[in-house]
Amino acid sequence: MVKSFHKNLRIRTFAMVMLLNFLVILLISIFFQQRSLSFFEREFATTLYEQATTNGQRVDAGWQSLYQVTVHAAFDPKLQALMQGDAGTNSEEVAGLLRNYKNENPLIDRISLYNPATHLLIRSDEYQSVQTLDSKGDRWADCITEQAGRTPLLAEDLLGASPKKVYLYNQALRAPDGTFLAWLTVTCSERSLYYEYLAALNQEDRNAASLYTSDGKLLTGSLPEQSAVSEQLGAKIRDHSGGQAHLTVQGQEYLAVWLQLPFSETIFCLLKSQNTLKQEMMQMQLLCILSALVILLLSSVFLYWISLRLAEPVEDLAETMEKAGRGNLAVRAPVRGDDEIAYLSQAFNAMLQRMNDLIEHLATEREQKKEAELKALQYQIRPHFIYNMLNAIRFAAMMQGARNIGNLLADFVELLRASTNRHGAFVPLSEEIETLRHYIALQEFRLLDAFDVVFDLQEEAMDCIVPRMILQPLVENSILHGPSEERSFCHIQVKARCAGSQLILTVRDDGQGMTESCMRMLEQGQQTTSERAHGGLSGIGVHNVVERLHLYYGAQASLRYDSDGRSFTEATIRLPVSRDKQETQAPAESDD
Repeated sequence: MVKSFHKNLRIRTFAMVMLLNFLVILLISIFFQQRSLSFFEREFATTLYEQATTNGQRVDAGWQSLYQVTVHAAFDPKLQALMQGDAGTNSEEVAGLLRNYKNENPLIDRISLYNPATHLLIRSDEYQSVQTLDSKGDRWADCITEQAGRTPLLAEDLLGASPKKVYLYNQALRAPDGTFLAWLTVTCSERSLYYEYLAALNQEDRNAASLYTSDGKLLTGSLPEQSAVSEQLGAKIRDHSGGQAHLTVQGQEYLAVWLQLPFSETIFCLLKSQNTLKQEMMQMQLLCILSALVILLLSSVFLYWISLRLAEPVEDLAETMEKAGRGNLAVRAPVRGDDEIAYLSQAFNAMLQRMNDLIEHLATEREQKKEAELKALQYQIRPHFIYNMLNAIRFAAMMQGARNIGNLLADFVELLRASTNRHGAFVPLSEEIETLRHYIALQEFRLLDAFDVVFDLQEEAMDCIVPRMILQPLVENSILHGPSEERSFCHIQVKARCAGSQLILTVRDDGQGMTESCMRMLEQGQQTTSERAHGGLSGIGVHNVVERLHLYYGAQASLRYDSDGRSFTEATIRLPVSRDKQETQAPAESDD
């Protein structure tokens, strides 16, 4: 019956695990379908941005090389000297120098020098390198002077045999004294730069690469200048010099990323079709589903084998737990191998052993506690016996005429009674003040009138409930540490008043003051060196006051010190007003 039950349990467990596996795979597939698009889009955009950055750096390096040739040629001393002389006579030599600069960079289409005053044009071309321009020269001068800085200018080539678009950099060639000599212009064919850097990135219906100016004008690329997508990109570039966006071109979705090139300040833009991404995602999802089915099949075989392997040790452990639950703590589970089930069996056996040890230990402790209580009862001395003996000594002293000693003994008896009273941790403030007066009388006798204490007590505060011996450590601190060599007599003032829902107790002296670090230590309940050295009545100390305030009232009570370090110290206790006398009620002591 038991074996049949366990076998049935294994089958049901296996079926539940397989159902759970199927549901998990189904949920993962649905979740992947919903979330994979955004994930792959982010990865797709990151890859596309990295590709745009790499290719944009190549384009920017091309612009930089053109700009460097322009600057080097414009500041060439030999070229300046030839143009400063008879430019017509030296024109062939100037053209030769321009050809040398042109040969430095394969991107350069032409380098030309044009003097608007003489309309003389000198080019790096082999054919007709020197020309005199008419009105075309004025149009050329107006065109090239629009270029400034490191951003190239896209313009019509007015000097070529056939019209075409070129990029140009322009610099003024000046004599050493600053006299303008001519405009030096470096041109690069728009198609040459396109095929050098962008053509390999353009794939029909898949990729497109383009260059824009910072104000959104198309410089080059596979996109037509007046197309809708080009205008959309231009508008987005005008708003942000770098970013990404989704665009729809003739029903196809594209992801566009663009960034501003640091040297030329042009915008490099790269578009990639998302149809390829979606196809790849569908293939990946299909592959995941097939993989999940294979995993499901393999896991079913593996789980069935695991269920058979785990069943026996688990059943043994369950049987051991059942016996232990019935109170048989001597039973132990069999441990087979070193797998997790064996670890559980060892841990359960160790727990049973600890329970046995704990029961034996508790029994031993109970016996020892009983013996200790018997010994404590045998050696206990009741405090009222001490009070009676001290009172007998006091009466004997008064009968023999030593009234002063009798009064001191009376003060000591009352103080001892208050400090050893275990019936209640709280007393009315009036009783606390009375205890404090007994303590002060003893200290006045001990220290030969080295201080005096003045009380300023509000009548309303006298019936408030306070912790027992809460003021004595503060007054003791003023008595022991207030006097100094310069001021041997100390005046102490004890004040009590109610302020709304708070009872404020203050102890102030005009002694030598207290350092800032000492005050902070006392407020935090730390025992200072002076407290440890002098001690006090029953060793209570200010730190004990702080601990009891925190224990009884939490954040509602506090002890704060104030001192200038020279002439006074003031300790202030704030605690909630309470007039509940139940805490102070205690049964009267018997006289036996």
